[in-house]
Amino acid sequence: MKKHTLFSLIILLVSCVEDINHKTIDTTIVNPDISQKTEITFKQLYNLHNNEIGKDTIVTGYVVSSDQQGNFYKEIFVQNTLGIADLGVDNPRMGMRIRVGLTNTSTKYAKGRKVIINLEGLKRTTSDDLITLGKPSGTYIKDILEFELGDYILKTDEVGIVIPKILKLSDLTNHDLNTLVKIEDLHFNINQIGMPFSSLPTDEYDGLRILEFCNTKRRDTILLETSNFADFSDNLIPNAQVDITAIYNISFNNEPILVLNQIEDLVEIGTYDNCPEIVTPNIMITEVADPKEVTKARFVEIYNPTNKEVSLKDWILVRYNYTSFKNTKELAALPISLTNVTIPAKGFVIVTRDKAAFSTYFEVTADIESSNLDGNGDDAYELLDPFGALIDVYGNASNDGTGSDWEYMDGIAVRKVEIDEPNSDFIKSEWEILNVNIDIKIKLKYNPRKRWIEE
Repeated sequence: MKKHTLFSLIILLVSCVEDINHKTIDTTIVNPDISQKTEITFKQLYNLHNNEIGKDTIVTGYVVSSDQQGNFYKEIFVQNTLGIADLGVDNPRMGMRIRVGLTNTSTKYAKGRKVIINLEGLKRTTSDDLITLGKPSGTYIKDILEFELGDYILKTDEVGIVIPKILKLSDLTNHDLNTLVKIEDLHFNINQIGMPFSSLPTDEYDGLRILEFCNTKRRDTILLETSNFADFSDNLIPNAQVDITAIYNISFNNEPILVLNQIEDLVEIGTYDNCPEIVTPNIMITEVADPKEVTKARFVEIYNPTNKEVSLKDWILVRYNYTSFKNTKELAALPISLTNVTIPAKGFVIVTRDKAAFSTYFEVTADIESSNLDGNGDDAYELLDPFGALIDVYGNASNDGTGSDWEYMDGIAVRKVEIDEPNSDFIKSEWEILNVNIDIKIKLKYNPRKRWIEE
């Protein structure tokens, strides 16, 4: 915390950047006296949890929203810095939303204006990791009424230029919520080109339009939310690539959204470039093993049947395990990241419980070690691509494999050589399975890094 020990000079001056007021321009600002106040950071405010806000406690920040074009309603967004960098290890760049009983907030609080927020008498919520301030109303909060704003949101004479943080959609984090960000080289979903930003009969309060960012390996999306009362609600969605500067937020339906301060913050930068078709490589599971002699050497083999190497960035192998608890069985999904591995053309990736035990027992090396790879013969596995789509599966993740026809306890399950494509549905006939409960007449050999061969 920072304790202010000197009285601020009371300065009456003309602001170099005026608050917007369509009736009378507010040009005089009296800097508040905060000498007896205790300033805390946004992070400290977020971490208060159920603790009460202390007496004479304040936070300071800069207004980053504007309702001049009608796209915000009875709310102000405040950020703890004008810039893009954290203020310190324990003071990251953060933002907050303040509920106010004023429909034209830009007439009182201009974008870029530094404000002092008197926290005493206010309540904060952190639903969806969003800091929101308002007056207490039971377990909820309500608007700070217009006649009270001067007691809680105090203007200073300092006004600056807010610099948006430039990010990719995939790089947005919870720390960016309630702050001003800039996302470059986006386009709207092709099926929405030429539609208005909002005000369609299906847009109950706000229009939600899909923004996309694409490259050859991934497609990321986010919604642009536009109020039906925004001045630009009837503007048509452009057939172009765009850069967007907006507030990053979460909608009432718990979806990530961007919200424009003004239509000028959506800038056309070039010809529309639709997302290319993303073809998922035919990566597949070819062996699942539970060697009885060395359980730490349990492994799953993944094979690339194509003629090109494939990066497994953002791919995930998920093990499904049923455990008994108080006479009930509970399902656990245990993810294993494959992201740091590239699988060669016609090559393999081996995921094991323990690399040392695996290499000692099989005399070959494994690629990934994970404690989550500990299937004891009745666990199912799913292979998910970077978009979370199910590509391949062994077993039935919805059922405990004990006693099932796909159980491989103390044995192995090997994909038949003639199967060269993944299957999101488990088909037992694609596999040869050996476990302790089967009287097998032929010997199945563990063959990591090789397609299985009978002996």
